[in-house]
Amino acid sequence: MNTSRREFLGAAAGVGLALQFGTTMGTRSSAGFAYANPVAPDPNNPNDPNAITDPDHEIGKPYVGWKEGELDLNFIHTGVGENAFHIFPDGTTMLLDAGDWNTLTYKDGVEKLPSAERHAGEWIARYISRVKPGLEKIDYVMASHFHTDHIGDGGFGVGMKGLEGDKDYQISGISHVGEYYRYGTAYDRGYPDYSRPTTWAPKERENLVKFWNYAEEKLGLKREKFEVGALDQIKLVSAPEKYDFHIRNVCANGVVWLGEGKGNIDFFETYPINKEKNKNENTRSLGFVLQYGGFRFFTGGDASGVLLDDDGKRLDFDGAIGRAAGPVDVCKANHHSYKDAMLKEFVNAVAPRVFVVCVWDKWHLQDNTASNMCDDTASGYPGARLMCPTAVHPGNAEMMQGKAWRDKLVEIGGHVVVKVYDGGAKYKVYYLTAKDESMKVNLVFGPFEATGTTRLAKNASA
Repeated sequence: MNTSRREFLGAAAGVGLALQFGTTMGTRSSAGFAYANPVAPDPNNPNDPNAITDPDHEIGKPYVGWKEGELDLNFIHTGVGENAFHIFPDGTTMLLDAGDWNTLTYKDGVEKLPSAERHAGEWIARYISRVKPGLEKIDYVMASHFHTDHIGDGGFGVGMKGLEGDKDYQISGISHVGEYYRYGTAYDRGYPDYSRPTTWAPKERENLVKFWNYAEEKLGLKREKFEVGALDQIKLVSAPEKYDFHIRNVCANGVVWLGEGKGNIDFFETYPINKEKNKNENTRSLGFVLQYGGFRFFTGGDASGVLLDDDGKRLDFDGAIGRAAGPVDVCKANHHSYKDAMLKEFVNAVAPRVFVVCVWDKWHLQDNTASNMCDDTASGYPGARLMCPTAVHPGNAEMMQGKAWRDKLVEIGGHVVVKVYDGGAKYKVYYLTAKDESMKVNLVFGPFEATGTTRLAKNASA
């Protein structure tokens, strides 16, 4: 009798994980992590700018889920990589990154949740099944760049070699989620010829491309080049005329949109020293701005300010991306808020109310980046701030003591969901438990008034 892919996958996963874990399984249990009592903005304090103003705050209840007309931005915490699943107002879906790699012996990693007994791709698929029951196909899948914590690891996962007719690639991250859901249209930074800005890329790209080729041949996947500057290349697929919803492609491969009618700038072509000496995959990340009614959101993978001019000085690459994006309500922090990202020029240009930080290790929350994000002095931008990491490593307790930004930091950890509703006029921020699959709401902030579109219009008329 022939073995199905699902049967093979289940059997191989059980054996493979048992071999990988050995006696280390317990080192990544919740008992092994001594988290301090969380300090957070107090949602019940009416004097706190992040207080709950909705009497039906939902804390302690299962998450209410998505319904038509709402935009749900889900940031799924596994403790392994960056993973986002977005549900647009008409039900169109997008998986943006799904990381997996062998962090079991990595000393600076955060706790693996709900446990280390399944690969991250399976936990992500199970989460998707809870927030979008009955889903069979994810309309869009995007790899922001070719790092394991965003796409999966060609050396860590479930190998499918041995099944007749299947490609020899590793099931990990994006390809692992692809075992549970078919994908509609795929984007990565390199398609179609993988030559920009140079042919170099981390080895993980090869494994992902093998999966793309398989899905294109067997599963109906469509691939498109991500066009920097394009408006509505990524659009609603069910009811595109029903909602005021748009996505603007902002950056890819060091190419940044300059604004309506201004074209793009290619930082690698303009400053070729970077083509010769820079092999920082993060600078090649895809980024876009999503707008729903008055609400605006930016996500840019691991974009970071490490490109240089011909004299070896740092270019204003981050700032160019921020100015292209313009003011937003919510910003997914670039490069997990690591020290080389979230520079002042970028932060002040996007000026969000809420930052979401996808964290999987100790170094993803740094004083310099947190200070930039929470600076409401003359060197920053005015307004209340909420900084929402999916986890805070216990090893950062000493670093955080006495910091001016700490009262803006949510330390509870978990899945973060931004829900936008009332036609894009309002939004809330939820923290859901990641320790189990109950989807229990641990915290809610808001509702907040969406101001991104209004601020963008003011900037344009200034």
